[in-house]
Amino acid sequence: MKNPLAGIIRMFQPKYSVIVNMYHVIPGTPVKKFEHRHDFGKGEYDQASMFYHKVVKKHTTLGFPNTEIELIKGRKTIVERKIFGPVDVVKTLNVKSA
Repeated sequence: MKNPLAGIIRMFQPKYSVIVNMYHVIPGTPVKKFEHRHDFGKGEYDQASMFYHKVVKKHTTLGFPNTEIELIKGRKTIVERKIFGPVDVVKTLNVKSA
């Protein structure tokens, strides 16, 4: 039997999302930014964290340069963040969103 308060408690928990930003640098052209966002429901921290670690492991084995992976709680609170390559330098260049 389900607890009737579980639905009420879940209603006040934050949503989670995993954002993967990939920056493509080609000399002579503006830097292209590709953003992939995966949203999870309210209170689904375990699923979001598992997906985040799975993406980090995949990027580590494949070796994508200039990639930024973030696990976000709510709208803008960053829980975990992993950066591959010189993303801070690339962000200062002229970035064009693709």
